[in-house]
Amino acid sequence: MYVCRVVISVALLLIMIVAPTAQAQQLQSVLSPEIIINLPSRTLTLYSGETLVKEYPIAIGKPSTPTPLGSFAIIQKEVNPVWIPPGKGYVVPSGPDNPLGYRWMGFLPLYGVHGTNAPWAIGLAVSNGCVRMLEEDAEELYEVVRYGTPLKITYERVKVRVDESGQASIGIYPDVYGYRQVSLADVKNKLVEYGLTGMASESFLIKQLQDEPDKQIAFAKFFNLKVNDKVLNEHGVIIDDVLYIPIWPVATAKKSNVVWNDATRTIAIDKQSAPGVIMGDVIYVTLANLDKLYGGQNSWDSNENLLEINQINVLFNGKFVASDVRTINNVLAVPATQFVALLGQKVSWDASKQNLLVDGGAIPITMLDDRAYLQITKINEFFKAHVYWNESARTIEITYPFKN
Repeated sequence: MYVCRVVISVALLLIMIVAPTAQAQQLQSVLSPEIIINLPSRTLTLYSGETLVKEYPIAIGKPSTPTPLGSFAIIQKEVNPVWIPPGKGYVVPSGPDNPLGYRWMGFLPLYGVHGTNAPWAIGLAVSNGCVRMLEEDAEELYEVVRYGTPLKITYERVKVRVDESGQASIGIYPDVYGYRQVSLADVKNKLVEYGLTGMASESFLIKQLQDEPDKQIAFAKFFNLKVNDKVLNEHGVIIDDVLYIPIWPVATAKKSNVVWNDATRTIAIDKQSAPGVIMGDVIYVTLANLDKLYGGQNSWDSNENLLEINQINVLFNGKFVASDVRTINNVLAVPATQFVALLGQKVSWDASKQNLLVDGGAIPITMLDDRAYLQITKINEFFKAHVYWNESARTIEITYPFKN
């Protein structure tokens, strides 16, 4: 049966002198190009090795003349192809009336990827089995692919993707040919395959199955991590606007010991503990709980998609005494009882635990996670100690007694 029949024209001799578009010239640097066509999503994806380069919308064969599945290769290329309509006995030359457009990339004797004079059809299942692209897309792809370029046609109704910005998404696509049903277990298995277990809630996945949105829906976003000026290989992830941090890489960068209690699903560092979450094979802690465990300073760089976590050390008369530093109302704060003990002062609480009573005087403090913290601006005010915030070294340097 004829599907798409092409006649090699004189234009084939002009292939080498056709000027590529500017973007096509950039894509010509693609090494080891490979094409993956997925029929349910009606997409053609160009890879360079294992790296995704670009995805294009396509039209595919209608159910009565489906696009074939399997692994193929580009075996024919032509500029300005001539079309012979199946069973009609006449020829349609290259031009605006030719449904093959102006580029042909054959992967079987009667099947190919080509342009189209009907851009409205892109995204539909309407062809006789060939793969149609928007004309500008077909011309761009033509400049990239070579004879022998691998081309694989799949039928994946569930697509999981992590794009170059770190955004993870999932798409449930229609069963265009009635080949395959999709279950919740299928969706979960696809997340396991990509190492994204636990990053999408079951209720979210069920809704995607019910709605069958026919597009990618984002559910998480990965971001870069820098700890004490060192960029980590591992990444954090944002889910429902909550930042999750992989605890082990951070602990390694901070040179601290972590204890994971599998029964209680908690993380312990020194005397502090916080709940952890297992996603994939990684233990994460929320940014708020990371602050509880470590303190320090955090800053977000949206341009770099980067969270910077910096440890702050407290020096008392030149000696390290603590790194448990918090930020309260944009002011750094140190552990109150530990600091007062360094001064040799006796400490007691008032009934409300809003003040420390030191030698009869009330000093305002803030309770965080059952620990009292004292803002560094109050240290000089109440104790006449000299406090210097060394931002470049990330140290709070306290001198006592202080003499001008």
